[in-house]
Amino acid sequence: MKNYTNTLRVLTLAMLATVFFSCGNKQAKQAEELQAESKEQAFQEVTSYPIPTSFEVIQMINKAGASFIIGICNPVDNVGKYMTEKAKAVNLGIYGADLAYSTTYQMKQETMNFLKVCKQLVEELNINAGFTPELALNVEKNIDNKDSLIVIFTNSYYETYRTLVQNQKESLSLLVVAGSWIEGVYITSQIALTSRDNTEFIKILANQKAPLGKLMELMTPRVDIPEVKELMDMLAPIQAIYNKVEGEKLTNDQFQKLMEEITKVRNALV
Repeated sequence: MKNYTNTLRVLTLAMLATVFFSCGNKQAKQAEELQAESKEQAFQEVTSYPIPTSFEVIQMINKAGASFIIGICNPVDNVGKYMTEKAKAVNLGIYGADLAYSTTYQMKQETMNFLKVCKQLVEELNINAGFTPELALNVEKNIDNKDSLIVIFTNSYYETYRTLVQNQKESLSLLVVAGSWIEGVYITSQIALTSRDNTEFIKILANQKAPLGKLMELMTPRVDIPEVKELMDMLAPIQAIYNKVEGEKLTNDQFQKLMEEITKVRNALV
C-alpha cells in the first residue's frame, strides 16, 4: 500500500510538472508572440506615412469640383537640374503630388511623364523601392482605370517612404513628405484663387494646419541636419499663418498671405 501511495505521489507530481511545464511553454510562446506583435505594431507606426498623402488632398479637390489647370505642375524638364540629395528628395515629393494630380484627373500623358521623372529620382536617390519597372507595367495595364491607378501610386508612395525609414534615411523621407505637402497646398491655393466659389478649397487649405504641425514636429529632432533646418526655416512663415487659423476657415488676409508664402517656397524649391 505504501509503495502504491508513493507511486501515486510520483505520478501525480510528474503530471503536475508536465502541466506546469506545458503551461509555461504556452505562456512563453504567447509572450513571444505578443512581443513580436508589439514590435511589428511599433514598426508599422514608425514606418507609416505620417500625414495625409497628396493623393488624399487631390481627391478632395476633385470631389469639390475643381477643373484641371494646365501648366500648374512642376515641368518634367526640370528634373535634370536637381543635383543634391535634398533637391532630389524634395522634388520627388513635388512630382509625386503632380503625379497624384494628373492621375486623379485622368491626364494620361502627364501621368506617364510624372511617373518617369519620379522613377528617375528614386533611382538617383538609390531607394530601389516604390517606383519599379513592375510599377510602370502595372500602370500601363490600368491607365484607363483611375481608381486602380490611385491605389497603385499610393502604395508605391508608402513603399518609398517605408524603405527610406527602414534604411535609416529618415531625413530624406521627411524631405519627400515636405515636398509633397508643399505642392499639394500650392495646387489647392492656385485652384482657390481662380475659382468663382472657393469655399470648399479654403476648407481644404485650412485643414492642412494639422498635417503641417505634424511635419514640423517630426523634423524638429533633426534640426541639426542643415537640409532639414533650411526647409523648416522656409516653412516657418507658413506655420506662423496657420497658427492663427481657427477651424475650417481662412480669412481673406490669411488666404492671401498663405498663397504668397507657399508660392514663394514652392518656386524656390522647383
